Amino acid sequence: MTRKTINEKNIRENLKRDFYKNFAEKSIPPKKYKMYKGLGLNWRDAVLFILAMFFVGMYQVQAQTYFNLDDVDTGMMLSYNKQGNNYSNLELINSDYNVNISGIIAEVQIKQTFINNSTEWIDEGMYAFPVAENAAVYGMKLIIGKRVIEGEIHEKKQAQQIYDHAKSQGLAASIVKQYRPNLFTTDVANIMPNEKVSVVISYQQSLRYDSGHFDFRLPLAIKSRFMQDYLFDENSNFQNETLPLSTITDTKFRNININLEAGFELTELKSLYHDVEISQSNYLHSIHLADELLYDSNDFVIRWHPKQGNEPIAAMFSEKTVDSEYVLMMLLPPKQSVKTSQKRELVFIIDTSGSMQGTAMNAAKDALLFGLTQLNENDLFNIVEFNSFATELFVTSVSASPQNLNKAVEFIDKLHADGGTNMAPALQLALEDEVNPEYLKQIVFVTDGSVGNEAQLFQQINQDIGVARLFTVAIGPAPNNYFMNKSSQIGRGTYTNIANLNDVDSSMSELFTKISTPALTDIGIEWNSEVVQNPQVLPDLYTGEPIIVTAKMTSFNPHIVISGISDTKAWSSSFRLNKDGRSAGIAKLWARNQIADLTDDYMLRTGDYPEVIKEKIIEVALKHHLVSDFTSLVAVDKTPDISRLVALQAKALNSEKVIETAAFPQTALGWKSSMLFGLLLIMIALMIQNRKSHEI
Repeated sequence: MTRKTINEKNIRENLKRDFYKNFAEKSIPPKKYKMYKGLGLNWRDAVLFILAMFFVGMYQVQAQTYFNLDDVDTGMMLSYNKQGNNYSNLELINSDYNVNISGIIAEVQIKQTFINNSTEWIDEGMYAFPVAENAAVYGMKLIIGKRVIEGEIHEKKQAQQIYDHAKSQGLAASIVKQYRPNLFTTDVANIMPNEKVSVVISYQQSLRYDSGHFDFRLPLAIKSRFMQDYLFDENSNFQNETLPLSTITDTKFRNININLEAGFELTELKSLYHDVEISQSNYLHSIHLADELLYDSNDFVIRWHPKQGNEPIAAMFSEKTVDSEYVLMMLLPPKQSVKTSQKRELVFIIDTSGSMQGTAMNAAKDALLFGLTQLNENDLFNIVEFNSFATELFVTSVSASPQNLNKAVEFIDKLHADGGTNMAPALQLALEDEVNPEYLKQIVFVTDGSVGNEAQLFQQINQDIGVARLFTVAIGPAPNNYFMNKSSQIGRGTYTNIANLNDVDSSMSELFTKISTPALTDIGIEWNSEVVQNPQVLPDLYTGEPIIVTAKMTSFNPHIVISGISDTKAWSSSFRLNKDGRSAGIAKLWARNQIADLTDDYMLRTGDYPEVIKEKIIEVALKHHLVSDFTSLVAVDKTPDISRLVALQAKALNSEKVIETAAFPQTALGWKSSMLFGLLLIMIALMIQNRKSHEI
């Protein structure tokens, strides 16, 4: 009986062993199976190892939930703790927004207070706040306990030296950065447990006039995000890396106060998403947020509509300093412009280079065909196409007769994308013809703007544009916006971006309606004082697009005359500036525009030598506390606290002791996942060793 039982047991074990062997050989390639067998591993060990790797990977994915700076949509203080080796964001406990709007200028000061409600020091952190793309941050202050870290404008080289020196002395310091044109960031270090941190930033924003109204927006919308513990890579760079973020905590106490001096009588003023209280005194409106405690799913937006008449209207604002008066003038078009009776010469330039292949080429051809439908027989026209070379349809512009239009349609149908992008010959062909004084010459330039010699093209347009107007039309979702916008500015025209190729007809219809109905052309301003005006050459006034002029004057309360041509007839208006000179931000706006003009001179090589222009830019930027290509905003700790330094030294000593007792490496994977992985390998090794012992 016993012998039979033993034999059955041996048979079962042999069958089981053969089954496992066959299964392993079929599941694992022969070479790898031999390797596993040599190591004393079987298929169960391989499965266990794979599962271990899977769970370690899952842990790391869970641990490294990243937050991207592109997702910042409201003010945040992101904190990094070296001991905890993680990022989270400090609790926001209060926000104060104070805004003064004069015409198109919004002067914004935001104070946000955060608290480190943990029991740990925060070694490193970063404050991030989104601003409008056309905004300029000129002031920053951090208040941490008794410390005040204040931003100062210096020449870039000097700013770097100040930063390096402060850092070497153990003081908190940072150079203010822009992660992208509309995201302001600055670093902060050494925040004590339960300490409050207040951030005060000041910036200036230019407002847009669109479809008969102005908008002002404050970024308040909060998006829910979640993160687990994050393992920090010491080599990461805040402004270039994605950052981890814990659940946003927002007590949502907000105080918003806005003073609006529109400069015009308003037909409507409203808040789009929030309840507000509005009071009025003459042209000054005060707007206050009614509910300070709310969870925001929308940004705070106010909108106002100026009352428009049948003629252009102007509004003036001024800011007085010790030696000068700075003036802002807004010229608004009438409600509806009458189609001009002036004859026009339209020259279409179309890009047929290789970068336009596919839908972009078809959209560009559609844009030209639409443009032809907007011509009448009194107009002259021509077409220039370019790739590596430039070709014009007619030797000179011809009348928009049915015969000539048919030739144009045939010419457009044959166009295809190929070759390089050489714009200069095309611009030369379009600009070289003498302008007939009876005609208003308008050039419509359709391209994706894929060029590398921008400065040379700007110089060419600036030298050859004469009295013509250049209107740029960008085709596709990723055009060269800088080139297209700057070209239209130099050419005293406008820029149209057609990102969605399904919008060609509507966008071109809007453009041709605009250029066929200029409210005022050949605009000039006469000042009764020595003046530095920006821009120096004014564009035409079109429906829906006001003209903005800033000026620095040596006399006060000046007399101004604005003149131009309205439907072939002379038009002028004069008025005396009698404001009190208290409109904030106009001096800074003038300085920004002056720096932009000087930068154009620097790039176009017009006027003074480049080094002289550079010194002028630095002088203006330093005087008006502005960041430029040659100046930076550096933040330095002004009030180092002795008690804080003692506490900081004690913290450093404690950190050293912790490191001595448990010196875990801080790698990109992190020590927690490394330890877990190591423990699993040890367990597998022990199991294998235990099995080998039983086999022996």
